[in-house]
Amino acid sequence: MIAISACWTRFPEDVDTVAVSPAEMIVTAANGIRWRRLPGSASSAEEFLAVLEGLGGDRIAREWSLWREGEPRREDDRLHEVLFQWEHADPPPGPYLTAGELEARFEARWAETQRQREARAAGYDRDRAMARLKLLSAQADAGFMRHVLENPASDAQRDKAAEFLAVAGQEIKALEGQVGDPDAIPDEHGDLPAARRGYNLDSHMRLFRHEALRAWSKGQRPRFRQLLAMPVPRPADMCAECQAPADWHTYGVSLRLFLPKPEPGSQAETIARLMPGWWERCPASTSIQIRQQWGRGLPDFDGAQWQAMLTPLLRAIFAPAPPRKREKPGQRAVLERRLRSAEAEASRIRSELAGLGPAAGEGRRQ
Repeated sequence: MIAISACWTRFPEDVDTVAVSPAEMIVTAANGIRWRRLPGSASSAEEFLAVLEGLGGDRIAREWSLWREGEPRREDDRLHEVLFQWEHADPPPGPYLTAGELEARFEARWAETQRQREARAAGYDRDRAMARLKLLSAQADAGFMRHVLENPASDAQRDKAAEFLAVAGQEIKALEGQVGDPDAIPDEHGDLPAARRGYNLDSHMRLFRHEALRAWSKGQRPRFRQLLAMPVPRPADMCAECQAPADWHTYGVSLRLFLPKPEPGSQAETIARLMPGWWERCPASTSIQIRQQWGRGLPDFDGAQWQAMLTPLLRAIFAPAPPRKREKPGQRAVLERRLRSAEAEASRIRSELAGLGPAAGEGRRQ
């Protein structure tokens, strides 16, 4: 029986050592635990240690580029197939836990997690939670204005962006005093931002990245290559309110994968109809799109400038694909096309002549 949790203890040096005995294969992992290969197994010591490293590491990093359908499951099966070819070479200090004991320990941890979650939900402070969202949106506003100021389209735009940046700075300062630690504020379900960022990173990978890569692999190669090269975000880099990295909000980009449509007849449906993009916008994102629609945004700002200020990754993913330029045909191609047209016309005329029968007087000459 294998106690998997024991082999996942990481040491700072993170260097695996291998010791192979003549009679049987035994390896010593970096944490000092010795493992014996089961009789009849074929995996090597290096392969086994690599599996320990993989299973003990970051699952998101391990599956980040496994975008093909079913590939994460196949890789997980492969790793466990190697893992189950080995056992502890030395008895553990205490007896192995039985399946029932393991399940009881898991249920106890889950019950404690739920108890803490319910306690946080009972103390939910809506005003403070809304102030937190305003703080995040103001920070995204400031980031957006910094992007604009890197290359403003006009003096008027530069002045207005600087003004908006100063206003956002004042709002951030005031809200920070009201909010305190943003990561200590749960949502109405009792979930803290750190936990929600972890969930959102997993959803970003499985439901956005992998699905987009599968779709774009069949034809949109530039988008595919840019997204495939995207580094793995840290959980701390994610937004807690949607499935986008938080930095995307400074470019006006949200990613709300589980957003339902507004309730028919509701005020939200009316607002969404009047302001396209309002419903889809993450509340932690910049509000510049709403201001622009009401004529209270940046002067001289348009879609072309927005696309130009995006990072190459965001431009590849979200900007419309540029129209293909039609190449002017060469002289040879023009002549070949005219020849094919003339040949088709000649064939049509011959068919019509054949349908008319012999020409008048042709029978008498014979």
